[in-house]
Amino acid sequence: MPTSPASHHNLSDPAGDCGADRIGLSSFALKIVAIVGMTLNHAAYIFYPYLPFEAQCVMLAVGGVTFPVMAFLLVEGYRYTSNMRKYAGRLLVFALVSEVPYWLFLSHEGNVLFTLLLGLAALYLYDHVEQRAAFWLIFTVIVAASSLCDWGILGVVMILMIRIMPDRRQRVVYPVLVPIASLGLPRLSALMSSLDLVHLPFMLYAFVGCTGAIPLLLSYNGRRGRPLKYFFYAYYPAHIFVLGLAKGLMFGDWMLGF
Repeated sequence: MPTSPASHHNLSDPAGDCGADRIGLSSFALKIVAIVGMTLNHAAYIFYPYLPFEAQCVMLAVGGVTFPVMAFLLVEGYRYTSNMRKYAGRLLVFALVSEVPYWLFLSHEGNVLFTLLLGLAALYLYDHVEQRAAFWLIFTVIVAASSLCDWGILGVVMILMIRIMPDRRQRVVYPVLVPIASLGLPRLSALMSSLDLVHLPFMLYAFVGCTGAIPLLLSYNGRRGRPLKYFFYAYYPAHIFVLGLAKGLMFGDWMLGF
């Protein structure tokens, strides 16, 4: 999971008007929130057939907070990284390592670290390709590539929106509206038309989880917090492997998650 240097100003509020006392959440605290949400989300998918309906609802509702926080921290890390090559290389290495448990236990697509890596490339090119038409052409290719990864085209679009929105609150709120509209509204429509509660957990993922990321990100205080960056990277493949192994040993089920 992306990290950022030890001292910097708030991405959303570079002038520092978020408060001189820095009350709020550090990037470390946001990463803890993302880890909790990610773990519950992946556990819900991996153990989906064995979970009570109520547990599915709660776990996916909390899980929806994860990607908006990860996307925000990626942009934060990009803005203040001192070595773009190392930053991208670190993401690539852990994306490749993570693909093994992800492919075995969750889905036959690129894991979310590849989505973040493509988003990082989009951020860099946005700032370094002077011809706007050339950039948008390249960005279209990046978006197409991201369709093969977790979060599909939504993830890269959200990452760039966080970078280019002019207002602090817009940078948080508008990107989150993307999954609410594209993931939540179709599930709401399906639920209302069919009255099939199977859609409810996935509707809650967008409407509760993604929406819940908004106050968290608005409370970001611009501080790094505890510097345990490699733990966050390593946790991603490790928790998928442990969850998948646990399901296999407990239920004799080695199939992919829902």
